[in-house]
Amino acid sequence: MSTKSALMALAALALCALPAAAQDDDGPPMPQLPPLALTPQSTDAEIASRLDAWLAELAEDAVFNGAVLAARNGREIYAGVHGVTDLASNAPLTRDTRFPLASIGKAFTHVAIAQLIEAGRLSPDDTIAELLPDYPNAASRSATVAQLLTHRAGVADIFGPAFRALPKEQLASNHDYYQFVAAQPATFAPGAGEEYCNGCYVVLGEIIARVSGRSYEDYIAENVFAGAGMSRSGFLSQADFPADAARFIGRPQGPQGPLVDVSRFHGYAGSAAGNVYSTPRDLLAFDNALREHRLLNPALTAEVLRGQPETGRATARIGFAGGGPGVNTMLYGNGAVTLIILTNRDPPAVEAIGQTVFPLLAGPRPQ
Repeated sequence: MSTKSALMALAALALCALPAAAQDDDGPPMPQLPPLALTPQSTDAEIASRLDAWLAELAEDAVFNGAVLAARNGREIYAGVHGVTDLASNAPLTRDTRFPLASIGKAFTHVAIAQLIEAGRLSPDDTIAELLPDYPNAASRSATVAQLLTHRAGVADIFGPAFRALPKEQLASNHDYYQFVAAQPATFAPGAGEEYCNGCYVVLGEIIARVSGRSYEDYIAENVFAGAGMSRSGFLSQADFPADAARFIGRPQGPQGPLVDVSRFHGYAGSAAGNVYSTPRDLLAFDNALREHRLLNPALTAEVLRGQPETGRATARIGFAGGGPGVNTMLYGNGAVTLIILTNRDPPAVEAIGQTVFPLLAGPRPQ
């Protein structure tokens, strides 16, 4: 495939594959937040002071438990934490606490795929059958890299009765998730529909491993995290969980139920679909590295961000988010303003906070 054709195909691949966590109709309602006196003209000091006081109020009302970072032009102007890492120790969060990222992790997988395309080792039109000749599910073998990235491949999702029944220690690497997902029935024929698909990204992670000759986790560490200067990001295991990382804490009995550790609802480690661990400062480093073309060339950066090629700092407006039991995260940015919110609590508080704060800092979205 020519470079031009690859770029045209990548135009259809989107970090919109990272929507905010869906809120079930019977799930917790979006919290009503108090007003916040900020504008795009607020000084750095005003933003830091007012945002911290506002978040402290939310924490006091048990609406927020997590970390927030705000930046202007890639430069941190506020980083604050409110709450605890886990229920057993009640240890306070710090600015270096590592949080699970939920589906924000798909952004790293997407960048890795684009890197392999840039290197000429992969094409958006390559199929599962070509890249993973031993893929066991015949119904999905014709799915392309482009379809996997845009949730049109029909690969089974991770979650469901089979996942709930599986001992979670059997999910300790992306390859483990791949073996699990690849054995599940397809949801539809490749290209015949579109449905949010964590399993699609697990398969992309296996493709990255096969093409690169490295494990998915090693490839991301060496080519994304190291390239962006993300020194506190990685794939942590529940089997040897460090004290400086946040546990999953949620309310499985409903909004009025007690807070409990809900790690049992997750695999022992994250995957190419999500739940790598990171910090707000590392995510700012990722956003900066991507916008400054240090992970991909300007053309591919523009396609990944769905913006226009720029010789300077990329200014495309993005929104990465994710959520699940005991985790809710988001990264919003437009090059000039970056807002990162990480929590170890159930959705949807992060969506409410992000939708309130980001427009106040960035101004209305251009029409």
